[in-house]
Amino acid sequence: EEVKIEVEDDILTVSGEHEEHKEEKEENFLRRERRYGSFCRSMALPPGVEAKKIKAKTHDGVVEVTIPLPKEAKKETVRITPSGA
Repeated sequence: EEVKIEVEDDILTVSGEHEEHKEEKEENFLRRERRYGSFCRSMALPPGVEAKKIKAKTHDGVVEVTIPLPKEAKKETVRITPSGA
């Protein structure tokens, strides 16, 4: 399987293709099966995620994508004093 992981405009997309061949031989026949398929999953990332810090690994046919938490936006309180006009 070939898996492709991309981030564009805060959208994470995981896509790939799967190909399987199976052959069974008996005395009087030969059977061949071929399966092809593709998949694509997309999800929106929260604002502030650094795409270059996203990591992916595979194990036992499972793709694991690790997305770091986004930096919190600094909350700032602004005091506005009305002036007498």
